[in-house]
Amino acid sequence: MQGLLSLASVALNLFREFVPGHPDAARFWLEIGSGALSLILVLGILLRFFGSENAKPALLCVGATLGLLLLAAGPAAVELYLLPSIPSPTLAGVDSLSQWIAQRVHHTPWPGRTTLLSAGLLLSLLFVVVPLTKWTFRVPTFLSLLAWLAALTTAGTIFSLVRVKLPPVPTAQVEKSKLPSP
Repeated sequence: MQGLLSLASVALNLFREFVPGHPDAARFWLEIGSGALSLILVLGILLRFFGSENAKPALLCVGATLGLLLLAAGPAAVELYLLPSIPSPTLAGVDSLSQWIAQRVHHTPWPGRTTLLSAGLLLSLLFVVVPLTKWTFRVPTFLSLLAWLAALTTAGTIFSLVRVKLPPVPTAQVEKSKLPSP
């Protein structure tokens, strides 16, 4: 694990060296890149393990990219079409239902908007991304759902690990990047 973190730290320093602009841009792209790479690797390994002969690297990259775009389409559709047209009492009802569930499971409640966006994400995963994966890679529905859940969990874990474990940007470097170039 320490070797991966030191490799990520070296990669971050190289990004800072060659990416112009704010030094945190390098951190952002490193986090996004590591999350996307881990998603593609885990998804590919699991689909290959589940018996898909179509899990070739190029098709896997296209399928994972399209899957992520379609996964983001669920919350985007909720944000654009459902939330502006939903009446306030309905949103308050969703909010109170979320608070009731949070009390039962001893968790902090989600706001009604977050609950609806999460429902859009889940519906997008179940009704669009999993069937697409099933048809493309010819694996059973349950196994494609399991592969996506494991890949998304791994990507989120790697993303947060890189965010937490990398050293912070020195303030002198941040101030230097804010100065206008000569």
